[in-house]
Amino acid sequence: MTKVAFPYVSYRTFRNFLELLKEGLPSRIDRSVWGPRYSGTTGQQLMTALKALNLINENGTPNNSLENLVNSNGTQRQILIKNILEDKYSEIFQIDLVRATRSQFNEIFRSVGINDGMLNKCQLFFIQACQDAGIELSNYILARRHGLSSQKKIEKTQANKIVPPAKTKLSPNELLISKILDKYPDFDPSWSPDVQKSWMEGMIKLYDGIN
Repeated sequence: MTKVAFPYVSYRTFRNFLELLKEGLPSRIDRSVWGPRYSGTTGQQLMTALKALNLINENGTPNNSLENLVNSNGTQRQILIKNILEDKYSEIFQIDLVRATRSQFNEIFRSVGINDGMLNKCQLFFIQACQDAGIELSNYILARRHGLSSQKKIEKTQANKIVPPAKTKLSPNELLISKILDKYPDFDPSWSPDVQKSWMEGMIKLYDGIN
């Protein structure tokens, strides 16, 4: 089975980035373009999405499709997004998305190589992109979004917590650790036990370096 790279960045981040590019489409999309707005992890997820949707090539050079998308609005943008989705997700559109059950939706994503660790993120991007493009989806597919409500509540609770003021200036050691953490990969439950163990040991060493 051939694995297919699908976008898994927040769709809101993707849409906001398109608006950012309205200020002027650069000759190359790289960290200097998205770095001032997004973290290293989010930026890499954004780059993955742009490449997966064939909006930029492997070197980050924008394609005509990205320029057209950035400069579009309203119905024109809906049509462009719809065409991009139908091209990228051709395997997903093989099922009747207007009537598909949640199980069918999960199965078709797994059939193209999406593992359970990335399933929710990949599906959520697709669902929101379809809604943006005016593509009808079954209530069974849309209902799966409610399963994310608990996570959103947790994130909202954490966001409302009172945290101590940040230090106005980081020590050289803290600054170095911060830069390393920014590039550190997100934990993926689909990793093998050995890889998960190495990730945890590496994280512990980093935090030991801060204290």
